[in-house]
Amino acid sequence: MPSANTATRYAYDAFLSYSHGADAKVAPAVHRGLSRLAKPWNRPRALRIFRDQASLEASPDLWATIEAKLSASRHLVLLASPQAARSRWVAREIAYWKQHREPATLLIVLTNGAIHWDHTARNFDRTRTTALPPEVFGWFEAEPLWVDLTWAGSEVELSLDHARFRQDIGTLAASLHGVSKDELDSEEARQHARTVGVRRGLTWGLVFFLVASLVFGVMAQTRGDEAERQRKEADGQRRVATVRALLAESENRLTDDPRTAVRLGLTAYSVRPSTETRAALVDVLQRTPYAGASRGPDDVGQFVRRLSDDAGVLATAGDGTLRLWDVSQPGRRRLLHRLTPPPGDVEHIAFSRDGRTLFVAATKGHALWDIAKPAKPRLLPGLPGATGLDGGGFGDGDRTLATVRDGKGNSGRMDLWDVADPDRPRRLASVTGVYDAKDVEMSPDGKTVVSATGKITFDEADTGKITIEHGSGMTVWDTSDPARPRRLGRQDAWEGALAFSPDSRTLISSHARTAYVWRIRPSRAPQLLSRLRGHRGAVTDAGFRPDGKAAVTLDSEGSAVRWDLARLDKPRSRGMLRDGDLGPGEDVAFTPDGRYIREVDSRDAVASWRTDSEPGPWQRAQTVADPVAVAAVAISPDGRTAATAGTRALVLWDITDPDRPRQLSVLRGFSESMTDVAFSADGRYLAGGDGASRVILWDASNRHRPRKTATLRTRGPVASLAFSPGAPLLVTSGNQPRFTGGIEGWATLWNLKDARPVETRSYTLKSFTHAGVASFSPDGRLLALPGAGSGLFDMSDPNRPRHLKWDPVAVLQQDTAFSAKRKLLAVGESVYRVNGTSLSEPVIELPDAPGHGGRVAFHPDGNLLAEADDQGTAVLWDIGDLQHPYTAGELPPLDDSVDDVAFTPDGSTLLTGGGDGTLRLWGLGPLPAAAHDPKRLACQVAGGGLDRTQWLRHAPGLAYQDLCR
Repeated sequence: MPSANTATRYAYDAFLSYSHGADAKVAPAVHRGLSRLAKPWNRPRALRIFRDQASLEASPDLWATIEAKLSASRHLVLLASPQAARSRWVAREIAYWKQHREPATLLIVLTNGAIHWDHTARNFDRTRTTALPPEVFGWFEAEPLWVDLTWAGSEVELSLDHARFRQDIGTLAASLHGVSKDELDSEEARQHARTVGVRRGLTWGLVFFLVASLVFGVMAQTRGDEAERQRKEADGQRRVATVRALLAESENRLTDDPRTAVRLGLTAYSVRPSTETRAALVDVLQRTPYAGASRGPDDVGQFVRRLSDDAGVLATAGDGTLRLWDVSQPGRRRLLHRLTPPPGDVEHIAFSRDGRTLFVAATKGHALWDIAKPAKPRLLPGLPGATGLDGGGFGDGDRTLATVRDGKGNSGRMDLWDVADPDRPRRLASVTGVYDAKDVEMSPDGKTVVSATGKITFDEADTGKITIEHGSGMTVWDTSDPARPRRLGRQDAWEGALAFSPDSRTLISSHARTAYVWRIRPSRAPQLLSRLRGHRGAVTDAGFRPDGKAAVTLDSEGSAVRWDLARLDKPRSRGMLRDGDLGPGEDVAFTPDGRYIREVDSRDAVASWRTDSEPGPWQRAQTVADPVAVAAVAISPDGRTAATAGTRALVLWDITDPDRPRQLSVLRGFSESMTDVAFSADGRYLAGGDGASRVILWDASNRHRPRKTATLRTRGPVASLAFSPGAPLLVTSGNQPRFTGGIEGWATLWNLKDARPVETRSYTLKSFTHAGVASFSPDGRLLALPGAGSGLFDMSDPNRPRHLKWDPVAVLQQDTAFSAKRKLLAVGESVYRVNGTSLSEPVIELPDAPGHGGRVAFHPDGNLLAEADDQGTAVLWDIGDLQHPYTAGELPPLDDSVDDVAFTPDGSTLLTGGGDGTLRLWGLGPLPAAAHDPKRLACQVAGGGLDRTQWLRHAPGLAYQDLCR
């Protein structure tokens, strides 16, 4: 080994070798400390230290540059940690140093992990030392001195003002200076005294210049103000540039790393709140199907994890534990119960399809639990005589359980059990000589069982020839008669997925990166229909949507692929669901409503994905409500019933399932086309009006057969109807032609207290140019009546309405709607605050709609405003932040007008009706929650904001903020 030449002049006193991931905070502090300790007053630094991020120039050959810096350094300072021990760059730097320097020139600073010296072996103890690279072992002949900085990682601030840090840096600096610690301390004291003397001399000089400084102060202040203005302008430009970079990176990561994409959008909105950043964040939250992930404690070790069929309960078993978790809420989990698993290692977990029974198989036993109440599970009697079980699956309405026990060659066994009475299980049949007996799945109807194995074993004969003793595959059994299972056929090559469709007619299996779709028919071998490809890793599991028309497959890379199975012979991929933080997938399932997919990975994370992740509102369903047109739509207060006003008929619809609206009844009796429809606040009464000056009232207590209670004759064609929320009061309004030309508006108040409605007030509406929509405030105190002067009435006393003066707008001639929660009133494109019985100046002036502004409706939480127009669309305005309203969504354009819009009470769906006679139901997904509070939703979905390291990478120069604290 070449010896170090002491006469050589080096450009650097030391080269810092460290792991960037582990010592990003400690390395700069050590660099500063060595540079400043015992620094002469007239020199820029005490020691010249090379640290790559601070001293490395741009170079196309990075290692050549580092090698040159190593050659120019007198010492190598290794910041030792487990991460540094694994670093390829640190290993190369140590190897170079061993080749060109003596061991005494390598100084060690321990920042994490452990270092232990074996005095007997005269070497570092390889079994106990975790912080040193392999290249260091065997180089030192005697135990070297190292500095312990493991305590520094938890310190907020590291500088020479920190007594312990100064002491440790002094020990390291003494070796670099080639002096003792005492000498270095004495030199530091001398330099400090000299510096104090110089400062005192300079003080008198500064006094001399003080007067001159005051003279020039005014001029400097002026220039300073200008500099401050320029600094603020530059800071603003930097923030704008950072925000745009954040938004661009958020867009780039949306597909493969949705959690980070949401965090970047959240950061952009928090750093610079604006219409642009709010819209971008809401857009990301709408477009990503990622709904959040919860992480459990069992992220290491051998665990078996299984989701219940409804994806609401997770069972995890391993290391002598068996836990049940509530994972029904995206991004959250709650421990339900700890159970004692059967003896041995858990091999398999199975839930009954109704989620009431749990089966666990272990190497030395098995167990059944009644988990109808997951927080209070009850241990059930075991299967009599069953030992060494490897798998199990429920079927036939959970009345039957199929189990398998693996064996050598074809010596496996399959049993069918009657578990209809879980307290008295009994064996129905037993089949021996089963070749595939490592896993088993039973169809929901109990008529088919699939046993499978992914095991492959080899046999080496005396001749040295290797043959396959056992190959992977699956066997299909006809169990229509559970007492006599019959083998239908075997398919080679299986590993991973076994899933039956809810109707038991379709099976998904897998091998390697391909899943297979099979048709299952009674008493016949399965028929291969199609292959599902495009996975990143080996397929590990699959699950069907409850309606059987869609499926999801999971792979060993943690990715899930959605499939449209409308045609089983030609399945279509609906896209891949991927989060870069997820590990290999273990189980996947749909929620009962089909709105979410949940997957659990090998790191004990449960991720939730929305299946309604279309960008913007998407059509859930449509149905023809009238042969000509739908003029108005109303929804009952309980959200179960919708009413559509068509040509001479009113139709009631069951919208309990918004994906499948169902006609309930058709109400007739109108002589001209209907114009409006409304439910009373309690949902009991229904009113419909038409162009023939007629209003009909029904008792809608029975949705299938509403009963007509009254017919009202009005002063002219009806334009709108509205029930008072706080009194038995109905307002009807409209317009009629004048004898002298033009039109004249009218409004009538009807008392509905008695069996026969009574007209209590009638108004002639001035300056009435078109029929607008009347509306009551949620408390019934205010009535907005288009065309009636200022358009506002105080209805505190329903028998004596009081006309209110309102200066900002002389006449209301547009459609109106009140917000139930936010005390807002929408009048066409203007939104006002409601204060008691008065209105503020407009707080929002929305841009003009493409066509004539039609009816408006507030979302139940008041943060979205829907506006229909006659150009065949409807616009959703995000008004959650009244300072930054914007278009959050727009319905796809139709061939005819959209005449009315209405939100369901739960806020999940928007209903529209229009000139083509069709009732459409639109899903809103996360848009309402995003408009309500985008920051809160982003924190819930992403599980928090950027950490400090991510913030430094994506928002350099901006002060760190914990955005979700």
